[in-house]
Amino acid sequence: MTKKWLVAMLGSAALTLSAGALAQQATVPGFYIGADVGQADFGSEEDTAFKLIGGYQFHRNIAAEIGYGMLFDKGGVEVTSLEAVAVGIFPVMEQLSVIGKLGFANIDAEPGGDSTDLTFGVGLQYDFTRNLGDRAQWQRYNSDAEVDLLSIGIVYRF
Repeated sequence: MTKKWLVAMLGSAALTLSAGALAQQATVPGFYIGADVGQADFGSEEDTAFKLIGGYQFHRNIAAEIGYGMLFDKGGVEVTSLEAVAVGIFPVMEQLSVIGKLGFANIDAEPGGDSTDLTFGVGLQYDFTRNLGDRAQWQRYNSDAEVDLLSIGIVYRF
């Protein structure tokens, strides 16, 4: 009975360690591009938003990203963003990671003006393959009027 229990425990430990090794090999540092679509909330106004991103993952847990977003285009008012953020990536399972963003965004409102302010967000990323992932995230732009963006998107690594 003790031998069976010992074999079962050792087998479980071996599977756990090999799953961890697979998870570590899943993401390779390098360049990536992506696109997001979602809902931008300007307090009393909402609109469909689009964002294009490009980045470089330096390490399994750290990336830098730039993005251009069309946040609002309604009633003669257009709001765009140009952002540079640091991305923290925290794997919770083999293909699932929690991501956090922190950086600066230049928000340009036409008519109106532009301002450079803090942006931050959190989300989840699920990697279908080594090169293709899906993101769901919330991001806030702290401009004159706070803007919340809830989006889903796709990321391609090359």
